[in-house]
Amino acid sequence: MITEQPKWKKFEEFVASIQKQLIPNAVVTHNEKITGKSGVERQVDIVVRYSLGQFNILVVMDCKDWKKPVDIGDVGAFCDQVEDVSANKGAIVCNAGFTEGAIKRAQEKGIDLLRAVDVGNMDWPGYLAVPTLCEFRYIKSFNFRFVHCTPTPFSMPAVDPRYIGIYNKDGNLRDVLVNLFTRAWNQGKLPIEVGEHNDLKFFDGDAYTKVGDTVYGPVEITSSIIVAQKLYFGAVPLSKGQGFQNVATGAFTTKCIEWGIDVVEVEQKWRKLVSIDELSVRPTFTLIANDCYPIVDISVEQKR
Repeated sequence: MITEQPKWKKFEEFVASIQKQLIPNAVVTHNEKITGKSGVERQVDIVVRYSLGQFNILVVMDCKDWKKPVDIGDVGAFCDQVEDVSANKGAIVCNAGFTEGAIKRAQEKGIDLLRAVDVGNMDWPGYLAVPTLCEFRYIKSFNFRFVHCTPTPFSMPAVDPRYIGIYNKDGNLRDVLVNLFTRAWNQGKLPIEVGEHNDLKFFDGDAYTKVGDTVYGPVEITSSIIVAQKLYFGAVPLSKGQGFQNVATGAFTTKCIEWGIDVVEVEQKWRKLVSIDELSVRPTFTLIANDCYPIVDISVEQKR
């Protein structure tokens, strides 16, 4: 007959597995007995040993898979254990929380109070969201500049400058001007810093125009752009994450997290900012993305 492992034991093994991930070079043991300075043998849930330079570090952790918060008396008893086994650091892990007295006593004694979190785990679930600032960079305005310096005739077709066809010297069409410009932006070849940028070359090689069957050029074509930004602030929920959350600071320590952002949701539901100075909370992550623009689909005859 197979006996199911007690939940408290699973919790201790879960905590030990997280600690092994966080310090791969450490020796992490579970349910170890250490003889203290008092001569009394102490049972310790999790023991972490690792070397830091010439120092040997000992960390002891107490795991409490309880339904009630840890109280000040529990912290006091653990403090005695930490001192008796001469540990460099102690931590209590309890997902049911800690009383105010327990938190205060732990802070006085340098004991970390932690929650073990595995996002999506039904036994020890946790919802974690990361404060995130999204900066969407876009082109607020742009213009094109044509310079023809050779002592030859030059002419441009009488169309919207965006849709002027750009040709090679042999008269083969490269694309319309706006598509060459759009591709350069979409491929990250133009500056994205907020502000004005002048005299930008956005495609390689000589450029020629064509009126009727006559090719004119070469002509130097540059662009000036003004880049602006849209700011959004929100919290990104983690889809995967395993680690410890510090009860006192709220910090989450982990080896790996997974999360994603829906751009449409950001623009529709997140808080829109005029300036980052509006924030009272410092973002954990700042994501910078460029708006992408569509390529004009137009036939060769229309381009001419």
